[in-house]
Amino acid sequence: MEEWYDQIMGALGELESDDSIAECFSEGGLQLSLPPEILLRHAHEKLHVFPFKDVQECWKRLYTDACIRKAILLFRIHLQRPQHDFPANWLNNIVKTLDMALIMTRAPRREELIEQIFSKLQRHVDECAHSRDCEPIDNIFPRESYRAPQIEYPVRPATMALSDFQTHLKTNTPIVLTGVLSLWPALKDRLWSNPAYLLSKTFGGRRLVPIELGRSYTDDNFGQAIMPFRDFISNYLITASSGELGYLAQHDLFSQIPDLRNDIITPIFCSTHPPPPAPGTPLANTTIPHLETPLAKIWLGPAGTISSLHTDPYHNILCQVVGKKYVRLYSPHETSKLYPRGITEDGIDMTNTSRVEAENIEMNLEEDSDGEFPLFAEAEYMETILNEGECLYIPVGWWHYVRSLTVSISVSFWWN
Repeated sequence: MEEWYDQIMGALGELESDDSIAECFSEGGLQLSLPPEILLRHAHEKLHVFPFKDVQECWKRLYTDACIRKAILLFRIHLQRPQHDFPANWLNNIVKTLDMALIMTRAPRREELIEQIFSKLQRHVDECAHSRDCEPIDNIFPRESYRAPQIEYPVRPATMALSDFQTHLKTNTPIVLTGVLSLWPALKDRLWSNPAYLLSKTFGGRRLVPIELGRSYTDDNFGQAIMPFRDFISNYLITASSGELGYLAQHDLFSQIPDLRNDIITPIFCSTHPPPPAPGTPLANTTIPHLETPLAKIWLGPAGTISSLHTDPYHNILCQVVGKKYVRLYSPHETSKLYPRGITEDGIDMTNTSRVEAENIEMNLEEDSDGEFPLFAEAEYMETILNEGECLYIPVGWWHYVRSLTVSISVSFWWN
């Protein structure tokens, strides 16, 4: 263990010439040799001064390396104790420290190193009887289902070859793709339908995940929290005693926990060359960053979770792995009837999100009685219920509103 500890510390100390972390030490008194808790406090303050996109890279690097130093120091102290003297939360503290680096900063330059440390921890835990400290959990998600609406304007389903899909892209219309996920272990072997399996891939559910709290991100009571994966599964998917919805939404879980990436396969359709946004649509004159590889995100939540009516700057293949969802789609040519939001007082660009609460109208909870959105009822749309094993192609710029009808796990692939 001492040799491994020295190797990690050595790797942290050998900085490359272009490593921005050196810029942090231009401030008087700040040195890499200081205790990690001091470095963490200093870096944490810097991370919260500006929006994430404006935070200097050096502070992300310092926060990451300080987390790693703290974690391996805790691991080293743990191994020096007699087994009967292990604190009950020793492993939780280490996992939390490493995951905070991944979630808060995306761990620039250190993703592989953190994964190596997690692998070392996992091997150690597997060898220790005291690691079996987790309460058992159900091996199946609840089957409760919300009402599915009557489909009046269906999205066409099809089984397509790659060449057929490339031709379909020219139509700039959504389509439900079948047969795409037949080889996914997550679906074929029913792995992701088993909460116990998901816990096994997240260090017994100790791994931290960012959760959206509330019905929709446009609601006034919307909030966010970082919590252990086990707590999220237990409190928001297996049971929901508080009545509050929790949603693991649009998170890059596959970078945080690469082992889960083995359960899915990037659809071959993401290797096609899709057209740019259609002329005359809001994104037509927008510069959209090029994606070198498809960007995979996970969406995991209970029945009733909602993605408000919005649009994305990339082509999207939404793959349904567990449960089912209702999806309603509007062409970007209908934008003027969808009442996009503007820039918030905090400077956040919300022009990709509609002011209309489509869920209330779709579920007949209310009508636009005060005439605030008179053109919305005239907007033409398509809709589908996306079932397990199906994929929905959403062209770039198409507005879409999504409601989970059951406990649901989806994976979206953005590409251009």
